[in-house]
Amino acid sequence: MDLGLADATAVVAGGSKGMGRAVAQSLAGEGARIAVLARTQGALDETVDSLRSLGAADAVGLATDLTSWESVERALETLGERWESLNILVNAAGPVDVGIGLFEDVDDDEWQATFDIGTVSAARCVRAALPLVRSASWARIVNISAHSTKRQSSSIVAYTAAKAALTSLSK
Repeated sequence: MDLGLADATAVVAGGSKGMGRAVAQSLAGEGARIAVLARTQGALDETVDSLRSLGAADAVGLATDLTSWESVERALETLGERWESLNILVNAAGPVDVGIGLFEDVDDDEWQATFDIGTVSAARCVRAALPLVRSASWARIVNISAHSTKRQSSSIVAYTAAKAALTSLSK
């Protein structure tokens, strides 16, 4: 399929695993120039290797703590030096190791951490990316939420609340 993304610039935050990695691979397959942001360098290296094998020769992985404004800002500044603009920002980070459990089992720290990665990280990435997005001839921002916002599961209440907040943020 040709989506007309040849040479478009794209950042996938939370792009080293799961849906984020799949999105990055799809964009690479369409000819986009890709940067992946995630915490773990090993997972980033594996993802960048897979992106290069799909034709994204200049794919880059930047170790970024999406829960830190300074880390996100530094990553987007680095990309600003590399690219003049940004066409696509995909926020795919999701809390996977916190906020899982029944309502009464999730403590305040887990609630905070779940919202920080599930919602606030996307707001950070958008704010940091805006100068590059605004300088592009076209741009799209995609925030990946969750189906559980429509059908709640009692074992992922905090996760679902964070993703519902992300859906509201996106609107």
